Amino acid sequence: MATMSIRISDADKNEADNLFKELGMTTNSAINMFIKQCIRMQSLPFIPSINSPQKRLLEAIEEADIIISEIKEGKRKGYNDEKSLFEALNK
Repeated sequence: MATMSIRISDADKNEADNLFKELGMTTNSAINMFIKQCIRMQSLPFIPSINSPQKRLLEAIEEADIIISEIKEGKRKGYNDEKSLFEALNK
């Protein structure tokens, strides 16, 4: 069994520890999962990018926020599950 040592800020370590604890795992387990996924995929399990989100993505997020607000305000019908959605579509 090998040991690795990494340097990260105290704030990032604490935030990661808290996140992984909420997910029911240790930071060590999460890092091991990351490494196993990299090996399995033979790549990073995400696309590294220095670009900010595309305009289209930001517009879609904004539209989704508006739709959620309209549903909460009763201005738009929302569905709790796919069954009720399909029932409404088939009417």
